[in-house]
Amino acid sequence: MPQNESKITKRRVQLVFALLLAFIFYAQFTKKDNKPVINTGTPTVFAAEDETAGRFERLVRSNPLEALKQARDSHIASIRDYRCTMVKQELLPSGLSAEQEIEAFHRLEPYSVVLNWKRNPGLASRVIYIEDKWDKADEDSPELRAQALAQPENSAARLLVPSIKIPIHGMAAKRTARRAIDEFGFKRTLDLLIQYCVIADTRNELKLEFLGEKHFDGRPVWVIRRHLPYTGESGIYPDRTAEIYLDQEFKLPIAVYCYSDDAMRPENLLGKYEYRDIELNIDINDKVFDPATYGM
Repeated sequence: MPQNESKITKRRVQLVFALLLAFIFYAQFTKKDNKPVINTGTPTVFAAEDETAGRFERLVRSNPLEALKQARDSHIASIRDYRCTMVKQELLPSGLSAEQEIEAFHRLEPYSVVLNWKRNPGLASRVIYIEDKWDKADEDSPELRAQALAQPENSAARLLVPSIKIPIHGMAAKRTARRAIDEFGFKRTLDLLIQYCVIADTRNELKLEFLGEKHFDGRPVWVIRRHLPYTGESGIYPDRTAEIYLDQEFKLPIAVYCYSDDAMRPENLLGKYEYRDIELNIDINDKVFDPATYGM
């Protein structure tokens, strides 16, 4: 086949694939889903001051913002990579999403993420993101430069093209998740929590309080609650109320629940992010982040 004809055929295949994805995308976000929010566990124990508490626990109780900053410093100093199961549910432009269960692998340097959907995938069954690896530096639109590699959920689409590059900050990505894949992980979760706390604190708008202790996924956690003057998606703050479960051993936010109201009613959920079955510093093999491992 002549080279020009081969290129034209390839473009046609890509066009067909793009149209197929557009159809799947439309079907995905016009489908009604009334799945309820999963119970977040046992009630919080409102704990009195504990004279036997260690230094970090006393900091969590007396100055939660400084505790979050120290937790981030500890993470940077001691954690290289990890595997976990992420359970998430988010309010999207189409409404409250179904609860998703995702096997996740994360390496901090270079920043790399693999997400394998185990329950309720959207357009993709797997996404790989390695910082700067697939970026389009010459793209005029900044939100289209950072790229991830996605494996379509639809089997017919996979027969045409086994993987496709997607802008992680593009409109399609924003319709499928409130947080981009380059915001995944404990360190960047702490970055975001701290960022908005600092903004609100400088404006005298922050209310950050230690509530007490509870167990999540069989692990003891401290519970911190943050209140911000949230005014909607167009405002500067991401939520009204965020409840943060800080693991007492790992000093990591292993669950975060965000709401648009003070009462944290289920119908006002903005985002639920739970991290379970966590394995830290397991020296993840490079093959885990290699698209060829998954036929992509």
